[in-house]
Amino acid sequence: MWNIFLLLIGIISGFLVRSLTMKVSFKQRTIENKIKVYDSIITHWVKMRNFIYFQLPNDPHSDRQFDIMYGESQGFIGEAILVSEDTELTEAINTLNEKFYRTNWANLTFERANEIMETIKKEAKPIVVRMREDIMDSTRFELKDLLHMLNIFQKKKLSKISIS
Repeated sequence: MWNIFLLLIGIISGFLVRSLTMKVSFKQRTIENKIKVYDSIITHWVKMRNFIYFQLPNDPHSDRQFDIMYGESQGFIGEAILVSEDTELTEAINTLNEKFYRTNWANLTFERANEIMETIKKEAKPIVVRMREDIMDSTRFELKDLLHMLNIFQKKKLSKISIS
């Protein structure tokens, strides 16, 4: 009887240790993915900014390269949506990205373009801070992580995502 009890304790302990190592590994990959995606988004913002200034007073939209940069940044935003649980953050990232692309830069004076770019930079700073906080939040092992490990037999239904 004692051997069966020890066997049962060993199985449960093994399961918990294996689940814990898998969860830690998953969290580490999530952190790495968030760092890569957020870095890529910020890098593309800088590239778009530099490209806009390089093109002024001409229209940046007339160059296909601007559309390519925008498309790449939208791809990174899609990745951010997959790795981040903070939908408000990803919406803020997308809104800022749209400001870079949708602004009619060619019809602005250089001074007005500078004002708009400064406004965009001011809006970007809190978003970047939230990106950093999102990464830091992923480093903590929370109760929901433990509960997720223990709910191995429950299958969650995916919620519907609306794309607008």
